[in-house]
Amino acid sequence: MGLKRRDSGQPDAKRRKRVGFTEFDIGIEANECVKIFLVSKPEEVDCAESFCISPVDLNQFFGEDGKIYGYKDLKINIWLSSRSFHAYPEISFQKSFKVSRTAGCVKGTMGITDLNPVFQIMFGESLVVKKDEFLDTFSTEHNYIRDIVSNGMVIHSKVLEKHDDSLNYLSEEESPKTEHQVIRMDPSSGPVGQLYSRLVPLVLLLVEGGRPIDISDPRWDIYFAVEKESNQLGSIGIKLHGFATMYRFYHHPDSTRFRISQNSSLSCQLSE
Repeated sequence: MGLKRRDSGQPDAKRRKRVGFTEFDIGIEANECVKIFLVSKPEEVDCAESFCISPVDLNQFFGEDGKIYGYKDLKINIWLSSRSFHAYPEISFQKSFKVSRTAGCVKGTMGITDLNPVFQIMFGESLVVKKDEFLDTFSTEHNYIRDIVSNGMVIHSKVLEKHDDSLNYLSEEESPKTEHQVIRMDPSSGPVGQLYSRLVPLVLLLVEGGRPIDISDPRWDIYFAVEKESNQLGSIGIKLHGFATMYRFYHHPDSTRFRISQNSSLSCQLSE
């Protein structure tokens, strides 16, 4: 005898299943939701008036279409220290969700773009994931640039003539002198190579088709444009305004030609 299941017309609560629906997401271009700010002190972090680096092509880091998927109202502010060139990404969004797309491949769990590996590619070892640690670098590495470039060869120097009435209370030996210098250094040197590695993200972001140089090749030189403040008591501080790498090519029969490979100017944001 066959038994028929009796249908009471009421849903069986024990047999109910929750169905999770994915949301269709056309994605957002990285250039539309990511901003990079160059800051020289802790007070400039989280400040909307801080200097924003432009132009940059961020889409190149986010797949073939340059888009980020799985976030609603995504906003990413990346704070880049002009003191040590550490970078801290600050991410905010209303919610994340499962992604439904008609084509392509999205990295990350449930189709959500995994942002951390992208930032690791962009900034490498200079990436800082904790805000407190990033803010600490402004004090712990305040003289990072000065300690490295002070050992380089000054190939050009110009003293700036300026008078600041607010410094009249200082004695002559305490009064600061401002000097613009171009300094040549060997990137294969340990500390110089480390500084260059922290500057590489600027090459990737600001130089079209930019790639890191091979610092082990002795034919490379790196030039730093700096502003130095000093008095008769010694150096006060050095600010980095820009840098360029130059390669020495052999030219027949017995000379050398130079080629600038990559350069970046930071002169728009280097105030104390």
